[in-house]
Amino acid sequence: MDKDMNPTLQEVINIDILADVQKKMSNLVGISVVTVDHQGRPVGDLNNFTPFCQLVRSSQVGSKKCIECDALAEKRAFHNRKPMIYDCHYGLKDCCVPIIVDDKLLGAVLGGQVLVHDASSENPKEKFDVEQLSEELHIPKAQLEEAIEQIVVVEYDYLIECVDFYQVLANHFKEMGLKSIAQNQLLEESREKLEYEKRAKYAELKTIEAQINPHFLFNTLNSIARIAMMENADHTEEMIFNLSDLLRYNLKQIEEFPTIGDEIENIKRYLFIQKTRYQSRLTYNISVDSELLNYCLPSMILQPIVENAIIHGLEPLAKGGEVYISVRKQGNDIIIAVHDTGIGFDQHTFESLLDVDQNAPTGLGVINSHLRLKDYFGERYGLFYTQKDGYKTVAEITFPAFLDFRKYA
Repeated sequence: MDKDMNPTLQEVINIDILADVQKKMSNLVGISVVTVDHQGRPVGDLNNFTPFCQLVRSSQVGSKKCIECDALAEKRAFHNRKPMIYDCHYGLKDCCVPIIVDDKLLGAVLGGQVLVHDASSENPKEKFDVEQLSEELHIPKAQLEEAIEQIVVVEYDYLIECVDFYQVLANHFKEMGLKSIAQNQLLEESREKLEYEKRAKYAELKTIEAQINPHFLFNTLNSIARIAMMENADHTEEMIFNLSDLLRYNLKQIEEFPTIGDEIENIKRYLFIQKTRYQSRLTYNISVDSELLNYCLPSMILQPIVENAIIHGLEPLAKGGEVYISVRKQGNDIIIAVHDTGIGFDQHTFESLLDVDQNAPTGLGVINSHLRLKDYFGERYGLFYTQKDGYKTVAEITFPAFLDFRKYA
C-alpha cells in the first residue's frame, strides 16, 4: 500500500474476517447489517436484510439508488463525526456509523430498515406508492406489497439500540484497520531502512575501493606534471594538476556536508578536464552568488549530475553543446540547477529518469544522489528533471538551506 495514498477498507481489513464477524453478530441480535466502503458499496454480505430491501436491491435501479443513499449517509455521518439515524430514499428508518481511521473515512456500518410508529398515522406502511415503485423498479406489485407487509414497525428507541450495536461493529473494524495500517507502516519503514543501509554500504565500499593505495596514482600524476613543466607544456601541466586535485578531493572527501563553494571548485576542475577532452564541443558556465558559497550540501551530490549531462546529453551530439550550472536560494531551500543543451529525453523517459525499478537511463550515481537527498531531508527534496529556458534537460537539486552541517550529520 502506497503510504502517500488514502487506504481503502479492502486494503486495511481482511474482508473475509469482516464478513464472518458481521454475520455472527447480526445473527446473534437478529437485526439487519451491511458494511460498505467509502463509496457506499457493500464489502460483505447483506445480513438479515428485510424482504423489502432485498427485493429493492434485486433491481438494478434499486441497487444503484441504495448504494448512492448509503454513500450520502456515511459522508454526512463522517462530516458530523458521529452516528446518525435517517430516512432512506424509500422512507425506511436506517442507521449509519462511520468507520474512521486516521481521520479518513474508510466506510460505514449500516442497518435498520424499519418504520417508526407515527401518531399521525395508524399504519405507516400506507405511505408507499406501490404502483410507482413497481414501475420504477420493474418489480411486480404483488411482490412489493408482500415485502412491504413484512416491514417491522418499531418505537424510536429501537433505532437507538441498533446504533449502539453498529457502533460496536464499527469500532471493531476500526481497530482492525489501525492494526493493519500500523503493520504496513512498520514494513514500509523497515524496507526503507534496509534500502538506506544498502546505499550507505555501497558508498562505503566505493570509498574504501577508491582509497586503496592512492599514493602511487598521485605520485605518478605529479611526475607527469613535472615533465610537462620541463617541456613547457603548460596546458598539459594545468590539466594534470586539475585531475590530481579532483581525485584528491573526491578520495579524501570524508566531510559529509562540504560547502557549496568547495563543491563548485571541484566541479570547475572536472569541467576543465572535460573541456580539454571535448574541446569546442563543450562550453560551460557557472553562476552562483557569493553569499550562497558557505551553505552546506551532501558530499558528491553534484558531480554525478554534471557527468550525466555531459555523457548522456552532450556526447551523443556531433556539435556538442553547453552545460550551465546555477545556484539560487528559494525561500528556505537551495536549488542547484544543471542545464544542458544535449539530446534531451522523450516524455516517457522523463517520467522514468529517477525510477529505481525501471533501469533509469540516468545511471546509479544520479539515482543514489536523488535517494540520499530524500534520506537526509525528506520526501519533498531530491532531484527534479524538467525542460525550460531553451535547455533540453534541467536537473534541479533541491535541499534545505543550512550553514551548520551538524544539523543533519
